[in-house]
Amino acid sequence: MRPPGVPSFSAVVLAAGASSRLGTPKQLVRMEGEPLVSRAARVANESGARSVIVVTGASSEAVAEALGGARVRLAFNAGWAEGPGTSIRTGVEALLADASRPREEPAVLMLCDQPFVSPEHLRALAEHVTRGHAASASDYGGDGGFGVPAAFAAELLPELLALSGQQGAKPVLMRHRARLALVPFAEGLLDIDTPADLERLGLSRP
Repeated sequence: MRPPGVPSFSAVVLAAGASSRLGTPKQLVRMEGEPLVSRAARVANESGARSVIVVTGASSEAVAEALGGARVRLAFNAGWAEGPGTSIRTGVEALLADASRPREEPAVLMLCDQPFVSPEHLRALAEHVTRGHAASASDYGGDGGFGVPAAFAAELLPELLALSGQQGAKPVLMRHRARLALVPFAEGLLDIDTPADLERLGLSRP
């Protein structure tokens, strides 16, 4: 249920990668006993997102099992090995196929391996778009740049559908830099790619 005053938005959680550098599915890595993919889905739901879509690919059955009874819709990306662009496209396609989705509803794009994302941060991203920005992105601070989680106005969803292969959402954000809002999120750089990242963040293998 969406809290009072929270704008209508949907969330897409990208959880399709093979985690080759990590050597184990990062979706299933545990933080305080909770799989990261389950944590991401929970945060998205707690943010008040009207709908939460989790894009799966590699280890899809294990990821679905880790989600348990979470209030999400699964979207399987058969082309997950081609790169994140295909997962973004799969998630947006699932959003647009939702007959109950308000036509002008923005979408928030997030990863499953940024464990410090909060419901409040996702809401802030969505609110900037509903106030007239074309998109909003997480500002990592310093020279870290900006990126996901990010929110996109409905008018930009066709551009996300055009992504492919190794393309992420950054080119779309850059094209609309003049109408891009930035929301501070220094913890966005704390993601999980290698065994050293697990040790640094105190996370455990599945």
